[in-house]
Amino acid sequence: MLESGRYFHAQNMYEKAYKKEKDRDRKAEIAFKNANCFDEINQLKKAASWYRKAIMNRDTFVDAVKNLGYAELKNYRLEEAEENFWEYIDLKPEVEESDDAAKILKRISYWEEFPGRYKVEILKEFNSLASDFAPIYMGQDTNVIFFTSNRKLKDKIKKDGVTGEYYSNILESHYSNEVVRKSRKKKGRKAKTRKFLTDTYQWSKPLGIGDTINSEWNEGAACFTSEGDIFYFTSSQKVNKNNQGTKIFAVQRQNGEWGRVALQELVPDSLSVGHPSISADGSILYFVSDMPGGYGGNDIWMSKKSGSGWTEPQNLGKPINSEKDELFPHIRDNGNLYFASDRDGGMGGLDIYMAKRKESGMWEVDNMRYPINSTADDFAIHFQPNNEKGMFSSSRKKGNDDLYRFDYVPLQFTFLGQVVDSESKEPIKRAGINLVSTDGEQLDAKTDDQGNFHFKLKPDLEYIAMVSKDGYLNGKEQISTIGIQVSRNFKSMIGLKPIEKPIELPNIFYDFGKWSLREESKEALNGLVETLNDNPKITIELGSHTDFVGSESTNKGLSQKRAQSVVDYLIENGIYWDRLVAHGYGESQPRVVSKEISEEYDFLAEETVLSEKNIWQLTSKQKEIANQLNRRTEFKVLSTDYVPGPNSKVKPGSSPNQLGNTLIKDLNKVQGVFYTVQIGAFSERTVPGVIQNFKVVFKAPLNQGLLRYTTGIYDSYEEAKIESQKINKKGIKAFVIAYYKGKKITFAEAKKLKE
Repeated sequence: MLESGRYFHAQNMYEKAYKKEKDRDRKAEIAFKNANCFDEINQLKKAASWYRKAIMNRDTFVDAVKNLGYAELKNYRLEEAEENFWEYIDLKPEVEESDDAAKILKRISYWEEFPGRYKVEILKEFNSLASDFAPIYMGQDTNVIFFTSNRKLKDKIKKDGVTGEYYSNILESHYSNEVVRKSRKKKGRKAKTRKFLTDTYQWSKPLGIGDTINSEWNEGAACFTSEGDIFYFTSSQKVNKNNQGTKIFAVQRQNGEWGRVALQELVPDSLSVGHPSISADGSILYFVSDMPGGYGGNDIWMSKKSGSGWTEPQNLGKPINSEKDELFPHIRDNGNLYFASDRDGGMGGLDIYMAKRKESGMWEVDNMRYPINSTADDFAIHFQPNNEKGMFSSSRKKGNDDLYRFDYVPLQFTFLGQVVDSESKEPIKRAGINLVSTDGEQLDAKTDDQGNFHFKLKPDLEYIAMVSKDGYLNGKEQISTIGIQVSRNFKSMIGLKPIEKPIELPNIFYDFGKWSLREESKEALNGLVETLNDNPKITIELGSHTDFVGSESTNKGLSQKRAQSVVDYLIENGIYWDRLVAHGYGESQPRVVSKEISEEYDFLAEETVLSEKNIWQLTSKQKEIANQLNRRTEFKVLSTDYVPGPNSKVKPGSSPNQLGNTLIKDLNKVQGVFYTVQIGAFSERTVPGVIQNFKVVFKAPLNQGLLRYTTGIYDSYEEAKIESQKINKKGIKAFVIAYYKGKKITFAEAKKLKE
């Protein structure tokens, strides 16, 4: 059954065999083959389930791990796909395909952030619970649509042994203000059909186009000539006893009536062809075939009109064809060729590509990217004549093939964000956002119940978003669209700090027993300068805390001097003196262990007070960690109604190595082989708000004017992976990379260098 392509029947047999089999290794093989059956007919959720069963019975099943990654990718379960790709790399690091699998997720993230200039919407008028795909217009007439569907039609009850679904048929729908109604049949009388005209236009209910074309076998993937008078379609109907696979047929259409169906003799009976597309002048027919002479899988071929027949097919060659499948060609009136392919370099599954002839006559092929393409199958695109809009097919919604419309839109930028409590990470609803652009325009919005907000941005402008909410410090985000030539969705999570609790200042360091600020402490305090400028109505107390080493009186005096040194620095950098209070607490207020600290140090229970008594019960190494946690500088908000006095200062300082409370370092200066966690790649001109979730980040240049931002330096992949999982749980997409001498390297290379 499997070898003959009857996957639906094979599935039932494999499932029974799996239940009967006792040997785990054999069960793994059976589950893998059953998963392949579901994979072949694009039932990806079931495929993923059976790949998991294969791995459950054999955890080193390399091909099952790889295929599960791709299945989860098509299901848009990106985190699960990533986990399987990394596992595949660990199991088979020497295979180049490992790197290709890992690159897909980066490509998806980048293309979703920088989408193409198309707006995509589902065509609800035509879709059903069955598969609906390959939509076309009737030549120049865009008010008539034909498409393929395997929904159940009256008297069409036969099912396909490959998929277990009904055989596909071609359906037709018209856009008009005409409504057809059928009266009820009364006793002794015939039912009457009447037509009414309404004030509104709408698409008619899709109906099969009749037995002239639709047979008891599969029909679909069709095209019209530009005049709408000749219809080419694919069919698996039998022509003679020796006929195998699919063929292309043609039929004339005149005044809504079909003529005689004629087989197009393009190849010998033993070969299959399908997916026709005719050139605007009707002289060249493009189609798909796996006939000998191709590059692998299905290729796109062409034949020229010759009298009443066609010339010998010619393969379009590379770069249009590859070793993978190329399907559903569509030749536009401007000469550009569009097709679907599962070749490497896409988003997963079938992607739609555009091929354009250069002056040299060679084809230049480009992926149409998101949102035309997705991680699922995207195929069978069809443009309106002389227009940048049309339809295509995609399985992006629930894994079922549906029809979508697309329309070209000008350069678009959106700012999509979420405002959260920086401590609890809970969304903050009804937070106010004031967006100011360099052209003077101001926009205001409130977050929804999930803390989300949305703005449309203009090209070539810089924006500052100020976020405010009672009970929190104001937050800020900077966005720039200057010089960006592709549409982009700016995404950000903005954390607001609650004012009810003291807020620790990271990286405030002093020499032992001294109170003068070290240079790295000054850099960290520039973030507090920015916070105070963003919150001009607050007054704060700077509190310095020590550990229990030394006498209480000495610690009290030392902490007061250290708090005052922070205040002095802030005043030097333009903060009004009457907004600041220095308070040295010494050892009187030991830290209370938070959930985050408890997760980082498993020997410290949450809510534990790091008192002298509790610390002395620890080991010497644990004591040092506890003492270090107690040594801290914090600020807390005293009031929120400050009004400046007459002795004001302006022009606060800033530092290029500081953004908010985040210290930015150079990734290329870190020596040796190490692992780090990437949290994003951004334009050099853009201030990435995501980095404000971290105390220290590293940056390094990429190509195309981008900067890579990472956090943490780790000696092992395992440590970095644990951290990346923590970050992902906070809603930030993060993944591990290996680095050496200022360059990203593969995990296999990192492993060898460390050996």
